[in-house]
Amino acid sequence: MNFIGAFFFVATALACSRQFAAKCVKAFYPYSHQRWQVVSLAFGTSQILTTDFNSTPHMKSLVLFFIPAICLLCVLNSGCNTAPPSTGVDPKTVEKSDSSNASNDPQESKTESDSAKAKTQSASTEGTSSYKILSWNIESDGADAGVICEQLKELNKDDKYDVVALTEVLPVDLSKHRLALGEHYKYIFSKTGFNDRMQILYNESKFSMIRQVDLNKINISKRYRAPMLVHLKDRDTKTQFMVMVNHLARKKAEVRQEQASMLKEWGRDQSLPIIAVGDYNFDYEFETEKGNPAFNNFMQDNIWRWVKPTEFVDTNWYDDPESPDGKDDYPGSMLDFAFVAGPAKEWDATCNVIVREGDFPDDEKTSDHRPFELLISK
Repeated sequence: MNFIGAFFFVATALACSRQFAAKCVKAFYPYSHQRWQVVSLAFGTSQILTTDFNSTPHMKSLVLFFIPAICLLCVLNSGCNTAPPSTGVDPKTVEKSDSSNASNDPQESKTESDSAKAKTQSASTEGTSSYKILSWNIESDGADAGVICEQLKELNKDDKYDVVALTEVLPVDLSKHRLALGEHYKYIFSKTGFNDRMQILYNESKFSMIRQVDLNKINISKRYRAPMLVHLKDRDTKTQFMVMVNHLARKKAEVRQEQASMLKEWGRDQSLPIIAVGDYNFDYEFETEKGNPAFNNFMQDNIWRWVKPTEFVDTNWYDDPESPDGKDDYPGSMLDFAFVAGPAKEWDATCNVIVREGDFPDDEKTSDHRPFELLISK
């Protein structure tokens, strides 16, 4: 029985008999903190039911009818949950953890032990592991899904990329991107971000997925996007590492700065190799070689190593729609980055911004960001 059903059931039971209600709660919820949540809410409702229980002739009949009616609704409701879109991943094989509950969640302790074990396995593995990762902000409802899928298909010709990380993804387009890459690509997606979600697709023939991690604590005020990671294991070399995708706040500079500081601290104690890509909104200018305050926060203490592009090329185009002049309002700058942390800081890595003919300025069917690739080897 779900929480709402138990609440109404116990509220009605309280109206009839406190002893009967106590037995019901113990049966439904064996843990004391769960019983307290149900009873504390139900008690107030029971006062309404008992106010005229003895004085109103029909109240007893109403209560006796109310109990089985609520039970029936709960049974019917238990089978009406809407399933999430198919990711191509068997949920039985995916171990999920939420790092925002690190101090109380026993699963987080398992995550830490898994990371330590993975580091040992990775260090003892012989041979070379090399990976190609594509990152791209596809501009959600500012672009056409059909055009984006065709471009993804072209970029990933012959399965060029092992992992593809996307930002600004419309939920309705998640499965379309998988079909564009091929059914042997599986994916995970963020639960935060409204219509600007994040998605990571990986080649299942090369990797097995160990778990997905969502850093919900870094989703300030639950209004932005929680950083999302996938823990992968190379089927051949047994190397384990994590790929993170980020899309930090744009309009709220103070929020972006706090997100950057929290990401920096999160990366400090990571034992697994971490590869982080995405749209960071760091406003790095080529001429001054400086970013905004959030960039400075993130780069403190050298916890993260920036994999600079081999050639500095604008990664985004913006022409103010209120006063368009056909020119980029922020020339010579970039918003999209690749970083590494943990043991991955010692890996060889190269980053390239992908420039295609006619990509800028963008139009209503194409993205206002350029994709970039990260080539990394251990």
